[in-house]
Amino acid sequence: MISPQPISGKGLKTIECPCYGDCLTHAAKRNWSTWSCDHCPNLGLRAVYQKMKFIAPYYRLMTEIYPEFKRRYEPVVTSLNLEV
Repeated sequence: MISPQPISGKGLKTIECPCYGDCLTHAAKRNWSTWSCDHCPNLGLRAVYQKMKFIAPYYRLMTEIYPEFKRRYEPVVTSLNLEV
C-alpha cells in the first residue's frame, strides 16, 4: 500500500501521483509554505500510475464480465485511486 511521504522544502511535485491530495493535506496541516516529492519512495511507481490510467477502461470491462476479477484486483486499483 502506498502512503503520502512529502518533505518540507522546495522541489518538484508529482501531481499525477495518487497520493498528491494526501500530501497536500499533510503539508497544509503542518503549515508548510512549500513541500516536495523529490525524495518520496513512491516516485518509482510513476510508470505504474501512467500504465494503470491507460488500462483502467480494460479493467472496467473485465469487472463487468468477470466479478471475480474485480474482487481480486480491486484493492490494487483502489490504492492507486483509479476511477473505474
